[in-house]
Amino acid sequence: MAKIRLYTQSINPFTTKVELALALKGLEYEREVSNDPDDVKRWSPVTQQLPVIQIDDRRIADSGAILAALDEMFPEPPLLARDPKTARSQERLAEWADSSFLFYWNRWREARFPRPGDEQPAQDPTLLAKLRVGIARAFRASEGISRRDLREASIVDELASRLSDLSAFLGQRPFFYADEPSLADVSVYGMLRILYGGPILGIGEEILQRPELIAYMKRMEERTSPGMPHPPLELPDLALGSPAAP
Repeated sequence: MAKIRLYTQSINPFTTKVELALALKGLEYEREVSNDPDDVKRWSPVTQQLPVIQIDDRRIADSGAILAALDEMFPEPPLLARDPKTARSQERLAEWADSSFLFYWNRWREARFPRPGDEQPAQDPTLLAKLRVGIARAFRASEGISRRDLREASIVDELASRLSDLSAFLGQRPFFYADEPSLADVSVYGMLRILYGGPILGIGEEILQRPELIAYMKRMEERTSPGMPHPPLELPDLALGSPAAP
């Protein structure tokens, strides 16, 4: 049995993707967690980014390279379908999920960065009414709508459109493009897991408005939760009624 050690920060969505792959493959590992920049430089001297994994004497940086190495060294169960066409679709979706999540996450963080006049009332409060119901409700819960609120809400609205894209990609399959979890699923579910319980206002409720995504997340929880270092998500049974947002 190989000795596996995973180096990461306390919150890192790309680490979640690696942990999900380790859980699917049933691999035991140790975690080293630190938010100290000096530790990050020491663990990842080349890229100075985490996660980094060490498998016996081999150290690998970058989540994509880590997953490729895991599939090479521990091929069962595979992270890509045997059919080449299906495998290409899974690879493309994994790349899309990673790049989209990073793009919108960075835009959201930038939107929240303080700017002059942020706390003033929005100049066009009717814009909020044009957004999706769940997003508008989340922002209206606070007293008044500021310019920063509208800036943030518009980005969340775009991110909600990407959730609709995911629903379309999933279709009637239990997992993306296949009947078993793959590279695409660890990438997509790693993103959804962060969004569902994370700090982006309104997006958790948007996920709840898509029962097919909740059902998908439950399937991924069933496959991965025994091997994850985090507590399982509390996902609602949407058949029982309309739950509150997380």
